[in-house]
Amino acid sequence: MSVKPVDLNTLRSAHSNLYETVVAISKRAKKIHDDERAELEEKLLPYREMIRNPTSESESDKVFPEQIAISLEFECREKASHKAVAEYFEHKYDYSLEKPTEKKIVQVEEDDETDGD
Repeated sequence: MSVKPVDLNTLRSAHSNLYETVVAISKRAKKIHDDERAELEEKLLPYREMIRNPTSESESDKVFPEQIAISLEFECREKASHKAVAEYFEHKYDYSLEKPTEKKIVQVEEDDETDGD
């Protein structure tokens, strides 16, 4: 597994909070990974159907070469985290934080209710 170092000063250039930038890149990487996973599942679906419902006894234990080729193609792709960092540096996406709304505290004056005794 290769490690690609990232210049933290470059990450800080657009936004001052490095933690927020890393979280935004992580969320983008998760989205890329989920999209690729869905694409892989879609391409492998016909082969799973053949394995679940084999037409012959020998087909139930068969490994399809096309299935292996699809899996290898996805395995050789660039990792989602690397893609997310590259997209961030290429300004393909940016993030903005929602400012929390300030809650105003309203003091309720209590009436002094005495029995008059």
